[in-house]
Amino acid sequence: MTFRKIGSLSALMLLIPMFAMLASRSGVVRAQDATPAAVNTEVSGTIDVGMVANPQMVALQENIDAFNALYPNVTVNLTVLPENEIRQVITQDIAGEAGQFDVVTIGTFEVPIWAENGWIEEVGEEAAADVAYDLNDIFQPHRDGLSYDGGLYGLPFYGESSMTFYRTDLFEAAGLTMPERPTWTQIAEFAEALHNPDEGQYGICLRMLPGWGQQLAPMTTVINAFGGRWFDEEWNAQLDSDESSAAINFYLDLVTNYGQPGAQDSGFTECETLFEQGQVAMWYDATSAAELVSADTSSVAANVGFAYPPTEVGPTNWLWNWSFAMASTSDQQEAALAFMTWATSKEYFQTIVEADGYGRAPTGARQSTYDDPGYAEFAGAFAGIVQTAISESNPTEPTVDPVPYTGGQFVRIPEFQGLGDSVAQLFAAAYVGDSTVDEAIAEANELANQVAEEGGYQE
Repeated sequence: MTFRKIGSLSALMLLIPMFAMLASRSGVVRAQDATPAAVNTEVSGTIDVGMVANPQMVALQENIDAFNALYPNVTVNLTVLPENEIRQVITQDIAGEAGQFDVVTIGTFEVPIWAENGWIEEVGEEAAADVAYDLNDIFQPHRDGLSYDGGLYGLPFYGESSMTFYRTDLFEAAGLTMPERPTWTQIAEFAEALHNPDEGQYGICLRMLPGWGQQLAPMTTVINAFGGRWFDEEWNAQLDSDESSAAINFYLDLVTNYGQPGAQDSGFTECETLFEQGQVAMWYDATSAAELVSADTSSVAANVGFAYPPTEVGPTNWLWNWSFAMASTSDQQEAALAFMTWATSKEYFQTIVEADGYGRAPTGARQSTYDDPGYAEFAGAFAGIVQTAISESNPTEPTVDPVPYTGGQFVRIPEFQGLGDSVAQLFAAAYVGDSTVDEAIAEANELANQVAEEGGYQE
């Protein structure tokens, strides 16, 4: 097995700033029949893997013995950290070609950029040659987002768009009805009606933890929905436009008035915990949370409703996957590929179902997941919403007005990682009262213009 070695460090250093039947919600898990994989003793080596500490990744960490059983001569060292931390560690290692990791979890923002710079290996050819892996089973939008110059540089572990989670019991008690496709105006009205902080009940949970992949992911989709954009066609910053400004003010007002206290410390995991504990009436976030809030471990599993992502004058356009990519510096590429294909395979999905049930299984990436009768029984109505939300996402045309960039909940330029982190800090400061929202927007717009100018995007 050989891999094409490519590239070296570039100016993108700017990026651094088992078979037991388990109970499901409906009481039954029926996994698809799968042919057990043969034990492979020919592949050997030690690989280091950097992963984001989302629940699905933690489940992989806890079930790594399943990989060891298939590849007894491969040792896997896992580094699992919260999203903001692991992003920094992985970016420093891969961009600096330090060689700490053989395999890393990144997504549709990084993969095309890092592939262009030669930091990660093309893996699609090898994956396609494996009939059992069934590369064509992976949703096309994810394959497109992980491709560069005709090659596939990442294998999706799980995929997502965005959706609205809400408490059906609270809505019923208040005489409210959640539309299948709500608007943000309606969401704000519901949040106000259901906000009861004296009883420890908050209207909505939204990410405010600083970070381009935390706070700014949902906020950017709200900007999209309000008809705003980060840049116009000439790369002039547009965060202070009427539409973008209205969206940013709306988001911050919503979380300030009807959101969880201490929201500046809330990312995906914190909001998930609050929702599962019954402390919030609604939550807007990634579709990958649908299984988590529906699992037996969720105290509100019996009273969770699901709706499409809220819109206003335009769509949200959230499309993401957490994928495994192989560092071009790795000298253990055969072992690395064995781990990547195992972790993103149909077989691994069934391994987690058999070990933990559907609640922590990686979803949103393969059609076979949604063809599984047991999963369909577990998921109920939300499975269709997830598939439709993913298929409707259009990161090549993410906004109402034309833009020169791609990416739904991010701007796919190398500088966005640093820009987004800085802008998120400004909005977090406005949330806690260290500045006004208008001051934060003005400074954020200035930073965006500076990046566009210094990056050579503006003529």
